[in-house]
Amino acid sequence: MSDSKTAKEDRVKMLREFVSDSFVVYMKSYAVHWNYHGPKFFSIHKLTEGQYEEQAEAVDLMAERIRAIGGSAPLSLADILADSNIAELKSVATNQDSLVKQLIDSNTKLAEKAKKLAERLDEMGDYYSHDMVVARIGAHEKAAWMLHSQLE
Repeated sequence: MSDSKTAKEDRVKMLREFVSDSFVVYMKSYAVHWNYHGPKFFSIHKLTEGQYEEQAEAVDLMAERIRAIGGSAPLSLADILADSNIAELKSVATNQDSLVKQLIDSNTKLAEKAKKLAERLDEMGDYYSHDMVVARIGAHEKAAWMLHSQLE
């Protein structure tokens, strides 16, 4: 793949946004893990623990990919929040299931964003980044499904 300067900058920008969105979902998973209480506490606690551990590894790999193609990964939480299109959790809800619903929505949104990003990366000939992002589609769809099953 030959990369013009503009094409490389576009890939870096798209991947940084995805890393930032992914980090926000990672933090939301942690927040639900820490703050959820009630009859489903143990199952939600264990489920979100597995999810944030998996997400941490994925964020790290994607940030390293950004560096490998010549960009810079986010340096601060301010950078992450500025680049993200996914809202943070703002407060602990009195209805605990609303925390889980927000996390489901965020995982669903991130999976949809990954589909669009994968198409763009494929068009650009960045097959390695494409494959990384395609893997995230499945991971976030599974996370949403597993969380949703806790609410049934």
